[in-house]
Amino acid sequence: MSQTANPRHTRKIAAALVGIALLLGAVPAVAGAACQTGPTSKPFSRFGDTAEYMPLAGGSFESGAPGWSLTSSAVVSGNESYNVAGGSHSLAIQPAGVAVSPTFCVSTAEPSFRFFLRQTSGSWGVLNVVLRWTDSSGTSHDTTVGSLQTGTSWQASPVLQLATTLPLTTSASAISAKLVFKPEPYGGAWAIDDVYVDPHSR
Repeated sequence: MSQTANPRHTRKIAAALVGIALLLGAVPAVAGAACQTGPTSKPFSRFGDTAEYMPLAGGSFESGAPGWSLTSSAVVSGNESYNVAGGSHSLAIQPAGVAVSPTFCVSTAEPSFRFFLRQTSGSWGVLNVVLRWTDSSGTSHDTTVGSLQTGTSWQASPVLQLATTLPLTTSASAISAKLVFKPEPYGGAWAIDDVYVDPHSR
């Protein structure tokens, strides 16, 4: 027995198929597609962190501080004591100083960052670490991701949040950001070295 298709039923099926096609087209790109990555290593493995990291541009301070904006800060002799990247220099930041990294790309595939730090003067002090980022309207925001206290010996920073701090809506979206290192006013001076970004989702 032949059957005649119901036009209304046919239209519903067609609409459903179109909706599925649109949803498939909206699936985000593979994580990490938004930002390019370079060579990686495991500089914090001795601290129990076996994640792969890549160096932030100019963050070893072995060739000066190219791309960095420095106020009351300067590259000085003396490398971080763990020698994870070799070299003989670090960045000194005075109590009223500010060090701003070059702009770099952040997507959901860059979840965190770490670096080495030590306090070089003062009986107390806090090093504020700020993520400076620009939203889709071009408005700049400063978001504090860490307020660190340590001794006079070199230490690895905690794992500091990067991608999760930003309004990244899909794995294919990306935001331009900078890292800002700023001692608490009237506190001590600081040194930082070997700044690394984790380019792999955990």
